[in-house]
Amino acid sequence: MKRIIILAFISIIAFSACKRDDNNIEPIPQESVLDYFPLNVGNYWVYERSSCDSTWTDCQSMSIDTNFVTKDTVINESQYFKIEGRNLIGFETKFVRDSLDYIVDCKGRILFSNKDFTTVFYEEYVISNNDTLYHWYNKMHQESIIFELPLGEFSCLDNRLSFFRKKENFQWEFNSHSAYSKNVGLVYESSMFASSTGGYKRELIDYNFAIVITE
Repeated sequence: MKRIIILAFISIIAFSACKRDDNNIEPIPQESVLDYFPLNVGNYWVYERSSCDSTWTDCQSMSIDTNFVTKDTVINESQYFKIEGRNLIGFETKFVRDSLDYIVDCKGRILFSNKDFTTVFYEEYVISNNDTLYHWYNKMHQESIIFELPLGEFSCLDNRLSFFRKKENFQWEFNSHSAYSKNVGLVYESSMFASSTGGYKRELIDYNFAIVITE
């Protein structure tokens, strides 16, 4: 009987030790949309912007531009971050924030998500004389893709635009990209002309993140 009590006591100690070990296991951190779109005041990204022909193989450099996170501010009781600089077409100021793992701007447009691969973020038909000329929509591409840039090779999640024309009976799909790499941000972006399918692109050539001091 004494031996049974000792064995039971040892079992209780072992169980308690295992329970304490389980409690000490640190949870695996969940991936955040901010891992792909870092928003801290002082962050900046430098891009080379180019003009490309319809094959996207002959591209001519046009400018070097920088996007800065210059401040945070409150709009409609929500905190936004102000990003200043040039986009593909011209100079633009954006106010963006994380809204439940969606990066949205102050107009409610979704720019990026790291988890939603089914929702169509935007869709448009261009119609003239009751005839559809163009159709496009954009959503997150299901699989990560590799972009090879002068700065290096990046694995990205892509907010991809799918573009169709009457000229090809809407059978050919052309694509534009907004590609974000984890712990970096936007590394590649492109936009095409409807008539020629050539267009503009910009590629990341440098970036820097501000040091965030937490108390």
